[in-house]
Amino acid sequence: MTTYQTLAVAPAPADGTAVSDRPRRASASGTDPDEACLHYEQVWGGRGFRAEAVDDAFTYRCSSVDDGRVTLLTSTFGGRLHGEVPWPDRYAVGWFREGAGSVDHRRGGHRSRASDPFPLPTELPYELRLSPHVQHVVQVEPGFLEETARERHGGPAQLVVLDGSATPAPEAVQGWRRALAAVTGPLVEMGTSPLLRAEAQLVLVHAILDLFPWSVSDVPATVRSVGPGRLRDAVDFVHEHAHEPITPSDVAAAAGLHPRTLQQSMSRQLGASPAAYVRQVRLDRVHAELLRAAPREVHVADVATRWGFGNLGRFSASYARRFGEQPRETLRR
Repeated sequence: MTTYQTLAVAPAPADGTAVSDRPRRASASGTDPDEACLHYEQVWGGRGFRAEAVDDAFTYRCSSVDDGRVTLLTSTFGGRLHGEVPWPDRYAVGWFREGAGSVDHRRGGHRSRASDPFPLPTELPYELRLSPHVQHVVQVEPGFLEETARERHGGPAQLVVLDGSATPAPEAVQGWRRALAAVTGPLVEMGTSPLLRAEAQLVLVHAILDLFPWSVSDVPATVRSVGPGRLRDAVDFVHEHAHEPITPSDVAAAAGLHPRTLQQSMSRQLGASPAAYVRQVRLDRVHAELLRAAPREVHVADVATRWGFGNLGRFSASYARRFGEQPRETLRR
């Protein structure tokens, strides 16, 4: 039997304060593995979850506090858990007090390392395997994390890709744990003022961005809003392989589409052919690199050539059309 409980919901403030000021507590517990799977499918946004009890005394408990921007989740699970998460739409970092787990996806995957934190994929389907465990997870609303990351990369809000293959530096893990200890109280307490809650949310997101190497991927909003599908597969392939000599046929094959079908779909949804979209993504990479570069140490021609632009005149014209300035102006910023 499973027990569900909504512990508390703060009343909506009269001044129209954002939903992030109204944390919601919930918990579920029980002894039935099948009911546990149904609950965890809801928690993870998953499907096909299967549980395997390791002894006759199977129990589980899952509790969370959600303020709309940040969710703190704790799971105690007395068995093995396996399932698929077809479209994770929030940023998430997990770690184990007991047990272990693994995440596998088309870009690779990673295994938990003792109690070290690890990122879960965002907007990338993955397979999840967990041993009997006590696990903590922090989930962050995507718009909030992406707007916060803008302060660091200087561009528009974009999909942030946290590198789960990298081992966090010990000092970064220590900083993460200090930040978590400092913000947990303000985030879980119902009486926290909106200003203190907002500050705690920012501290936690900056700790995530300090914890893992990350990059941004300018996946068009029209494609992100649709979710998984062949077009999204094509767009992701371009972003993942833009540094390689890929062709429109390569993109079509990766998405499982006929080249003409891909051409029509990208032209309709993105306003660009596959070849033109590859050039756009490479221009974006040049722009990002020039923004980060030191003017005295980097030459525009070297960056452009590295990203496949051999004709510097045409490159400069394309760059100016896309960004409203010459590449040398970007470099001098």
